Amino acid sequence: MKRLWKILGILVGTALLLNVATEILNRKSFLGAVSFVVHTPMVFVLDTLLFLAPFLLVFFTRRKVFLTVVLFVLGLTAAIANSVLLVFRTTPFTASDLRLMKYAATLLTTYLTWWQIILMAVAAAAVVMFCVLLWKRAPMDAQKVNFTESGCVAAISMLVIWAVLNISVASGTVALHFGNIGQAYKDYGFVYCFANSLLNTGIDKPDSYDTAMVDQLESEEQTQTEVPKTIEERYPNIIMLQLESFFDPTLWRNNPVQGDPIPIFHFLERSFPSGYLSVPSVGAGTANTEFECISAMNLDFFGPGEYPYKTILQKTACESMAFDMKNLGYRAHAVHNNEATFYDRHKVFAQLGFDTFTPIEYMYDIERNPTGWCKDKVLVGEIEKVLDSTIGSDFVYTISVQGHGKYPSFEYYCEQIHEMDEFVGQLINMLNTRLEPTVLVLYGDHLPGFEWTAEEMENGSLFQTKYVVWNNLNLPVVKRDVESYQLAAHVLNLLDIHEGTMIRFHQRHLDAHDTDTQGYLDAMKILQYDILYGDHEVYGGESPYQATHLEFGVTPIIQGTTVHNTDQVIVFGGPFNSWSKICVDGKAVDTQYYSESRLIAKGVEPKAGEEITVQQVGRDKIHLGTARKKQ
Repeated sequence: MKRLWKILGILVGTALLLNVATEILNRKSFLGAVSFVVHTPMVFVLDTLLFLAPFLLVFFTRRKVFLTVVLFVLGLTAAIANSVLLVFRTTPFTASDLRLMKYAATLLTTYLTWWQIILMAVAAAAVVMFCVLLWKRAPMDAQKVNFTESGCVAAISMLVIWAVLNISVASGTVALHFGNIGQAYKDYGFVYCFANSLLNTGIDKPDSYDTAMVDQLESEEQTQTEVPKTIEERYPNIIMLQLESFFDPTLWRNNPVQGDPIPIFHFLERSFPSGYLSVPSVGAGTANTEFECISAMNLDFFGPGEYPYKTILQKTACESMAFDMKNLGYRAHAVHNNEATFYDRHKVFAQLGFDTFTPIEYMYDIERNPTGWCKDKVLVGEIEKVLDSTIGSDFVYTISVQGHGKYPSFEYYCEQIHEMDEFVGQLINMLNTRLEPTVLVLYGDHLPGFEWTAEEMENGSLFQTKYVVWNNLNLPVVKRDVESYQLAAHVLNLLDIHEGTMIRFHQRHLDAHDTDTQGYLDAMKILQYDILYGDHEVYGGESPYQATHLEFGVTPIIQGTTVHNTDQVIVFGGPFNSWSKICVDGKAVDTQYYSESRLIAKGVEPKAGEEITVQQVGRDKIHLGTARKKQ
């Protein structure tokens, strides 16, 4: 038993060393790590104990040296990943990033040079080889594992870890929920925050959650319901345009760029309803701003760094702006000039009530900027197609991508948002020619990924972008700052539309000017919990929302004549693009995009009875939709 306690001492020392190395990387400063230890010693002790927890597995194997080294390498790898991510964005490494690994792999060439990628691959291969050699050559413990004694030591250690963790939470030394996750990693250390993001997901059941409380809230919101006014016997088209990393450079005190890169946006800001928009992330996290704007739900109630798109919305339909507008007879569309599967939008948009989704795989004549992102001007035509696809009112949620990082320089960034500003002007010109009542809500999803501080900003915040509500309805030029989860409610309030549980809830509190109270936040959490995780009391016990049958694109792709011989297949029809693939019995084959009306697959010999189809296939090989057969 004495020997086991000695081993525990070695493991504590190992965890301590790993924690020190991790905090140096987390802060990119040795002195910063020392300051963390000196000023928050209890937090540092907690982090060391949390690092110790996985090392307790060493007691249950004879390969103690091997397992200790492997666990140390894994911990150091996570710390390095966090440090690297902080170079490209201000959001640190969280458990949610593990769910986004396949998307991160597709962006490697955007953020890293080929030499950097090769060096990373070599380093990874070297680590794997080292672990293999270690497995073969590391000494094994001469003594057999005494599971009783080892279990006792491990249990006592875990009890101490559990006690310190609970005392730290109860005393307020560390927090369970983070308003600013980047600051939390500095305040509480990497390992505590990462473990929290791994284990703390979803919305905790509020203490006051019960049928009576939800009924009271639901009753309060229903009193707001009115018959929304129509314009020329129809509701206005509502277009929400989320501009990737769009930010007003004049707010940065150290801005080196002369002139105004976004003159159109500034004109709109002066002439139409506008204000600051508080968003949940900085430098990344597009999908979370998107979630708040569509669902009117506050991300703060979810786990640290959580992406609801990757958790609850994988299988659960959620009341949203799309569902609410459809209750009024709208058709709901999503448009995004990037890949459909990024953030699983090809699945999630069905859970949010959209009828159609036009991703880049269904777009034509695209242009790319120097870093490879699709230019936003293609969205003018795509939004017009969506509006042309129906005879009634449309709700169109559009996500742009041109402003995405990595940025070679701030000047380059300003060039991109200048082109995005011009795109906004082109879009408004198109909407003006349609002579339809229309509202266009423009806003940035988050600040770009530069190493800025709040003190460098004129508005004193890294979590504020700007929004503008262009319209041809002569809406009052209201200036108001809102949260991203309040944006839809605010816009609909201007239109005198009061549809949807969360929308009415926010509208009532916006009108009462009490959105900065704890009562507002507590009531919001109860509603969100009930809608997503609870008993759906607000709907009478059963959610009325079911995932839609999401259609991709609004322009039909027609498969016409098919010609095949012994060595190739030719399919006529269209309009095709580079994502159109000839499929034999549902399996995509190597396809040459010849033109919008012709596809060729060489070296293919279909067997008798095998069906030849054309499908839109994303870069990650996921099939999105099948072309219609010509009648």
